[in-house]
Amino acid sequence: MSPPLAPSPSHKAQQSQYAWRGALVACCLTAIGMPMDLLMAREVPGMPAWPALMSTTTGVVLLIVLLVCRRRPTLRLSMTVFMLNNAVILVALWITSGAYAAAPGRWIPFQANKLGALAAAVLSPELVSGLVVIGGFVGMAVLRYLALPIAQQQRLPMGEPWVIFIYAMFAVAMLVYRVHSVALSRRMLRVRTESIATQRLARTFLALRDFTNTPLQTIELAAKIVRKRCPEMTPTLDRVDRSIDRLYRLNHAFSVYESQIEWTDKDVSPEPSALVDR
Repeated sequence: MSPPLAPSPSHKAQQSQYAWRGALVACCLTAIGMPMDLLMAREVPGMPAWPALMSTTTGVVLLIVLLVCRRRPTLRLSMTVFMLNNAVILVALWITSGAYAAAPGRWIPFQANKLGALAAAVLSPELVSGLVVIGGFVGMAVLRYLALPIAQQQRLPMGEPWVIFIYAMFAVAMLVYRVHSVALSRRMLRVRTESIATQRLARTFLALRDFTNTPLQTIELAAKIVRKRCPEMTPTLDRVDRSIDRLYRLNHAFSVYESQIEWTDKDVSPEPSALVDR
């Protein structure tokens, strides 16, 4: 026989767990990626170390907060951590991009902003926070470009920083598609869970029907015998017959569920009491 249906987590709990995982991955990327950025920029003149260290420390602290709250995460906590983590990254990128722009040599600008917008589309706990973070990476790149001296602006490759809007367009499309797909998956899971519960209830109804058929037939046969032998019992037996007729109609109502059940070899039992007593 099929195992009992395990209680499924609520929609809110599923959403909170999903958001918690996204924020956790984002903090991990910050804690790992910013030291790598610091390592690669060690030869850039005037590059301060504190922005990368600040971002790394923030990522580690937020990661610890998420791990402490892992048993009972909330959507609000995940959104707050996710947006705070990205806010610190934006501050760090504002400082480091100025050092990159002032350094001699060729610089491909705002690569971290482009990558951050795409990462937000994949890891954002929900739609609004994702749009805010994507807008933050795009807006920071544009404002930083406008804040640069004219000479540094002219050194940038053609199309910068406006090419970041193309990345933003792809990031928003990815975010909307992901949020829609997750919502659809949750709805399908909920429908599947309800279907399993309905089939289980239908099996119980049919088991009850089969369980009562033989006793009903026995009572009906006994009532006919008593009617022949004791005609004076006719009024009482008429009430018995009406009660039996009601039970037969109830059995017929249970039969409606039979076509809705997907039977397997394990579900079919020669003894109906096996389903009733389990």
